[in-house]
Amino acid sequence: MRRAGHFALQLDEMTDVSGEAQLLAFVRYKDESDINEHVLFCKALPGKTTGEEIFQVIDSFFKEHDIEWTYCTHICTDGAAAMSGGVKGLLGQVKKVNTEIKWLHCIIHREALASKRVSPELSAVLDDAVKVINFIHSRPLNRRLFQTLCQESGTEHEQLLLHTDVRWLSRGKTLLRLYELHNEVYVFLKEHQHSLAVVFEDAEWVARLAYLADVFSKLNELNLSLQGKESHILNMYDKVKGFTKKLELWRQQQVKPQLPFGPLSDPRPKLAP
Repeated sequence: MRRAGHFALQLDEMTDVSGEAQLLAFVRYKDESDINEHVLFCKALPGKTTGEEIFQVIDSFFKEHDIEWTYCTHICTDGAAAMSGGVKGLLGQVKKVNTEIKWLHCIIHREALASKRVSPELSAVLDDAVKVINFIHSRPLNRRLFQTLCQESGTEHEQLLLHTDVRWLSRGKTLLRLYELHNEVYVFLKEHQHSLAVVFEDAEWVARLAYLADVFSKLNELNLSLQGKESHILNMYDKVKGFTKKLELWRQQQVKPQLPFGPLSDPRPKLAP
């Protein structure tokens, strides 16, 4: 890497399963006629996850391995203040040692943030879905009873998936699983006299749930396609641009359902691949 000269960094601060803050760094650099990329390091953040402490971890690693900041041309992070802050953030600290460095906002993180902005009607459906999942999945007795119901019904899946905002893939998977088991969920909520059982009797609510499941599944596919080795801004731009054109096509094809179906039928609109 030192022989290659200039390089770019991608940084992500996260919390592991033990609750410890970790800083993960990826590096990309030119090696003769090829572009190499790999994990540079993964180090624990000892104190607060501030821009100064993040900089100290990276700077210590650079000094230990005799890497000059002047050769770092670009840094890609999320938009958190600790990363992008121009004074106390990581960017501000790096600018003190390399004024020419360029900062980029991670395209996947930006897309994930944009996908959180949904209409109030769809947001209400998402909130109800999370409440239903929490009622069934977060209580051991309910989870066992629901699993038994699914086994007796012969369904492909026997459990719902919990939703977490920390993992951006969870939303699409959670909604899709809920839709696939919405018949069993309706029966379970009805047996337990839960107030949200009535939403599954509302064909329009079920249609919106199906719509969200399909859209977020497509977003998951997009997010996964933007990752991986040898990804660069040109093919990422093409994929995002193509996806926005698909969204416009789906919007034009969308027709408000006439609600001819009951609460336990399949109202899900089919999205073109």
